[in-house]
Amino acid sequence: MVKLHTIELNDEIYNKAYRVVTMDMKSLGLDGNPNILTYPIGEWFYLSEKDVEEGKGSWGGIWVGRTLGKARSVAKYMKKKHNIETRIFDAAIDKILFANDYRVKTNGIYLMDEHIFMDLQ
Repeated sequence: MVKLHTIELNDEIYNKAYRVVTMDMKSLGLDGNPNILTYPIGEWFYLSEKDVEEGKGSWGGIWVGRTLGKARSVAKYMKKKHNIETRIFDAAIDKILFANDYRVKTNGIYLMDEHIFMDLQ
């Protein structure tokens, strides 16, 4: 299992990751994913059980960056390749459905603090 940092939320400890979203809080649609989700800030967001699939497949989970550096790489890619501005948030995550050195797939996410960067051009 890939080691993740932890974050405290409502007196509970969760695995911590980083979520990159569009300026209007939507998922990025990477890997041709047509299932664009809109994420709230400060509340849990879960996929329905029928939309959750363990494993490394692109479908069936919410993908997050393991580290802030990995999330920044995604944000830079979106700006450079697609001219899309993004936002990066600390996130508490629920179940780990898949993890590698770069990213984690989960069924639920709670977006917390936003990271502001001026150098993502």
